[in-house]
Amino acid sequence: MTTGVHASAVAPFDIAGLQNLGIPALPADREALRLHLLDAIARIRPVLEADAEANDAAETLAWSSVVALYREGLLSLKVPRELSGPEVDPHLYLELCDELSYINPSAGWCAFINSTSAALLGAFLPDAGARRVFPDGSMPIASGALIPRGQATPVDGGWRVTGQWPFASGSAHSSWLLAGFRIIRDGQPGPEHMVMAASIHDVQFLDNWQVMGLKGTGSRDFVVDDYFVPSDMAFDLLTSDPRKGGPQFWLGRPGFVTPDHAAFALGVARRALDEIALQAGSYRRGYLTSTISQRGSLHRDLGRCDQQLRAVRALCREVLDEAWQFCLRGERPDLERQLRLRGACAYATDVACEIATTAFRYGGGSAIYNDRVLQRCMRDINAAAQHFMVNTSAYDNLGQFRLGLPNVNPMG
Repeated sequence: MTTGVHASAVAPFDIAGLQNLGIPALPADREALRLHLLDAIARIRPVLEADAEANDAAETLAWSSVVALYREGLLSLKVPRELSGPEVDPHLYLELCDELSYINPSAGWCAFINSTSAALLGAFLPDAGARRVFPDGSMPIASGALIPRGQATPVDGGWRVTGQWPFASGSAHSSWLLAGFRIIRDGQPGPEHMVMAASIHDVQFLDNWQVMGLKGTGSRDFVVDDYFVPSDMAFDLLTSDPRKGGPQFWLGRPGFVTPDHAAFALGVARRALDEIALQAGSYRRGYLTSTISQRGSLHRDLGRCDQQLRAVRALCREVLDEAWQFCLRGERPDLERQLRLRGACAYATDVACEIATTAFRYGGGSAIYNDRVLQRCMRDINAAAQHFMVNTSAYDNLGQFRLGLPNVNPMG
């Protein structure tokens, strides 16, 4: 395993103190909640934008951003109402995370990681485990990695788990981590895809988040060795029914994280498009005496990008609508819907990469500086495009289904 502990990676902030402050009560009515949260995002926008360079330098979100997001309930958007969360529906979640990612991609990424992680623990852990994670109504901040990189040996009362997990975004300001593992039986990993909850104090972080994009997300690896996981602190990701929460917890995987990745892509693409439109009236390239707003090629490309962005947003809403009908019946969406959900967020990411690159190229030499919005949009969306959830296997799997091939796996 990789060695080296990052000095600031393990609970560098006053996480317990922040959780003790709590989150003000949020409206119960959907439209009132929507307006409240959009207003909250607008209020904290100056903080999130001001922290962008500090996030990159520290390789994790600045504490001021963490506090702002947490206190407005934006790190727990999906948490079940039974646990004092707002439990926003997928369409509202898509809108909110789109807006956060527009303002600051690293903040938007951490917000969806933290929200999804806490929600999974709250909805699927056995009651005794959920009480540990959500003590006395306190709202945790959670992160982790669902990928089953751990191996577990059954013991009395639970499992002994060893593993190393990559890409624990937002973990430096988290109190709990999720980690996927498989149970070893007869020397081989079993079919289960288990997910455990581990306290932030029980893991070792590695100093390996030196990257080209999404620098401010703090997505380091973490390690445990022969770590005891009680049976009430884990659940089977593939087969467990939700113990708490409403229809969205029937979305399954990949459905439950489709709005996360789709919203991120939509927000970053929209910001890149707005940014080049804003600059075009004052920016001149090379020896040109007129601004780039006079170039016919920019007119065409901006118009095309605008339509692409609107079309892919409509696609994401459509597939969520289709899947939602299953969830309302207390059913997981069928294979076709799961394939289309993952395909939609992969396509949204591809479109966003094209839009951000187009905008960046029109930005010219001034766009290459690290503090420029166009540069940040391009590198962050391209880093996001490396995530397994949105890679080209999403299209392969959908194509296999269209051909009627057997054993199609939406996460294959």
